[in-house]
Amino acid sequence: MRFFKKLLLTSILVIASAVSAFAAETRIVPANRASAIFFYYTATNDTCYAGGKPKVHVTRKPEHGSITTMWKPFRMGKEAGKCAGKPMHGTLVVYKPTPGYHGPDKVSIIFSGGISSGYILRDKEWKINITVK
Repeated sequence: MRFFKKLLLTSILVIASAVSAFAAETRIVPANRASAIFFYYTATNDTCYAGGKPKVHVTRKPEHGSITTMWKPFRMGKEAGKCAGKPMHGTLVVYKPTPGYHGPDKVSIIFSGGISSGYILRDKEWKINITVK
């Protein structure tokens, strides 16, 4: 029975990963200031195991700014159910527009790895549309 639970969870993770791999996020950020635009982490629901640090590949660099990433600690929120309050780590993505720029920009990032202990997770590509105001 435990095997089937892991198989079901793995299937759900793979399906969710495939669906979100094509979704585009939208962010509005202020001009002349670095802003957090995305936070990525992995965790299993059954054991609250946090995945390891993923590799980050910027597949489309912004034309009007720069991207940096940071490995940051955080605690799971109430919405995490039995995992609420557990310490985790995730990758914070920060966008800094070119000084004086206002307008649209885009970035695409692939996070790979990050889950171990027998779970399989497809690499995710996140497309982020940015509006600098």
